Amino acid sequence: MAQYDDYNRNRSRNRSAQRKRRQQQALQRRILLIAAAVVALLLVISFVFIHGKVTYSTRFLPKTTINGVDVSGMTAEEAEKNLTYTLPTITITFDGGEKDTFSLADVGGSYSYLEELKDLIAAQDPYTYLRPKANDITLEPKLSYDADLIEGVIDKLPAVTNENATDPTNAYIAKTDSGFEIVSETAGTKIDEQALLSLVSDSLAKWNYEIDGTSCYVQPSVKAEDLSLTDEMQAITNMHYIDVNMSGGKTERIEKATVMGFIVYDEDTQTISVDNDAVYAYTQQLAQKYNTLGTVRTFTTTGGNVIQVGGSDKDTFGYQMDVETTAQRIEACCLSGQDTAAKWPVAGSTRGDDNDFGTTYVEVSIPDQHLWYYVDGVLSMETDVVTGTGTNSTTPGVFMILDKQHPATLKGDGYSTDVEYWMPVTYSGTGLHDAQWRTEFGKEIYISGGSHGCVNMPLEAVEQLYNSIEMGTPVIIYQ
Repeated sequence: MAQYDDYNRNRSRNRSAQRKRRQQQALQRRILLIAAAVVALLLVISFVFIHGKVTYSTRFLPKTTINGVDVSGMTAEEAEKNLTYTLPTITITFDGGEKDTFSLADVGGSYSYLEELKDLIAAQDPYTYLRPKANDITLEPKLSYDADLIEGVIDKLPAVTNENATDPTNAYIAKTDSGFEIVSETAGTKIDEQALLSLVSDSLAKWNYEIDGTSCYVQPSVKAEDLSLTDEMQAITNMHYIDVNMSGGKTERIEKATVMGFIVYDEDTQTISVDNDAVYAYTQQLAQKYNTLGTVRTFTTTGGNVIQVGGSDKDTFGYQMDVETTAQRIEACCLSGQDTAAKWPVAGSTRGDDNDFGTTYVEVSIPDQHLWYYVDGVLSMETDVVTGTGTNSTTPGVFMILDKQHPATLKGDGYSTDVEYWMPVTYSGTGLHDAQWRTEFGKEIYISGGSHGCVNMPLEAVEQLYNSIEMGTPVIIYQ
């Protein structure tokens, strides 16, 4: 009985041990199954993630749109083929709102999204492809153009090819009725192609498609505010009248308006000058006004008669302006603003007061055959004389002592005569001299036995006159 009990106990223990082994084996199998399932799951998860990493590292995630185009799952190259873009139009606005346009395509323009698309793919998280969010992207392409083509496009713009376009005009100094004034420059409508080319090139480099072309017109080279112009105008404005000393106490004032009439402005060189011809013509008028050589004067004879003398082309006494020199002096003063004086190289004398005879002169009356010599208004001497007649008539006029010779030989057609004293008064050979072959003077001797045209005087009288008279003393001979 005791053995039976031990047997049962052993048998029970064996069965219990077997159950434990079976339980352990079942547990192990479950653990293995679970482990296998976990491994399989991990492999699936790994595969999914690796697949997403590999796939969406080069493709766009699901639910991705660019510029309204669904690019889900596309590579950058595939997406670019589906994206379009209209190249921009460049608008240039000119004066008056006039506009010229051209497309970026006209200068070889093109666009590309590729670099931007690659950047977008690189920036996305490929592991989110299983739970993607809608991603609507707005993208601008990268633009390019050929700068070398811009000039050709500019050359064909309507504003550039406009045949009716006008050039600008430079500011200039214009003569008016009252003087001079600056006339302002005017803007033209002609386009400065180089300026426009530079502006458009700079604008496109900054991707600026709205261009203000109002600064691209050909500009005047001289403007009203330029110093070259204003300085010349100031010089003209500073001009005033010129006083010309005519000598003899006379001054001729050339008024400012007249001076302005002499001024010439050269638009090309932007300089002022003096019109030589105008000044010379004006000086000739002055000479006509003040010259006395060869003019008719009023003279009161010793006998009290008021007569007209002079006016002969043989006259040698009188004031005659050196027009050329005087004109040069006036011309210089137009620009310097200084006063000046006329030049009077008057047959050996200098212009004095209004009475160009003065009070010292020789008077010869052909009708009276008599000579008087006044010094400072007082009769110094007088004598009878013999003058010429007929073809040898003594020429009336206003003369002066041109020379003094002692002795002298007078020569003419068919004669040669020695005299002691010779004082010519004309350049053609008329003068005062002694005539020692004569025994009488005065009366009517000259009618039948006159001189060759000279004034014959007694030796004593001519000697006295010769020794007291000066060169340039007036000699008035009248009929």
